[in-house]
Amino acid sequence: MVWSQAFRGVLRVVSGVVLSMVLSLSVCFPPGIAEARDQPKSTSNAKEIEELDRAAAMLYRDVMDGNIEKARADVAEVSRWFSTGQVQAALSVEAIHALSGSILEVQQATQSVQASPDEWVKAAANLRLAADAIAHPRQPLWQQYYKILKEDVSGLNSQFAKGNMKGFAAGAAVLEDHYETIRTAALISGKTTEVVRADSWISYVKGLGDQQNVDASAIRGALEQGNPTFNALFGREKDATALAPFIPYESERRAELAIGLMILLTLAYVGYRKYRSGFSR
Repeated sequence: MVWSQAFRGVLRVVSGVVLSMVLSLSVCFPPGIAEARDQPKSTSNAKEIEELDRAAAMLYRDVMDGNIEKARADVAEVSRWFSTGQVQAALSVEAIHALSGSILEVQQATQSVQASPDEWVKAAANLRLAADAIAHPRQPLWQQYYKILKEDVSGLNSQFAKGNMKGFAAGAAVLEDHYETIRTAALISGKTTEVVRADSWISYVKGLGDQQNVDASAIRGALEQGNPTFNALFGREKDATALAPFIPYESERRAELAIGLMILLTLAYVGYRKYRSGFSR
């Protein structure tokens, strides 16, 4: 147990360094390079989206610097730009829900006295990548996580080959952390089906890692679907295959129903707001 925690700690430190390098790119871009990235198509909402992206980048930098008081002000700035009609008009209902959830997560992390620095960084990174996915839909930073997640899958295969189930479980937890960091950004990028598939696969693999006497063939079969799952998520294959057969049907249905419910709730809320607005007039 102690070894497993230590192993997980080392993986988190290494992944934290990689995360900082990825997310620091857009903050440190010189003007010429920054302008080379794609910008929002509509000039009417370009400024608001750019300000949202800038505020999220500043938030991430302040969290990394340990300046939590400044980060709290940054969260308020992100929330202010997100609430503008121009930004929300550029987003799908799913994207609105996903991004609002990210903002709430950061608010809770920075306000909680019990939250750890790791939780602050994870929440801020999630929001940073989500805002970037809006500002740069054709070249989002979250796509740079492809290699990281592929290496995580490779690590799982290595631990399984060694028969090291403690290392396997620790590696699955780190992979889940990396995936959760980009999940909101992926939804904003329109990867709903692929996110459902990745959710189910990671949940299944973690469940196998937690079992005491798991069938080796079950783990082997699951690991074979790791790379195809992330290839589909990152658009690295022409034809995204259907949900893999190892995923329990009920888990797949629950994930789809949960996303559908979130969309319906958001639509109901938007309709209610419009109704109240029209009634007040």
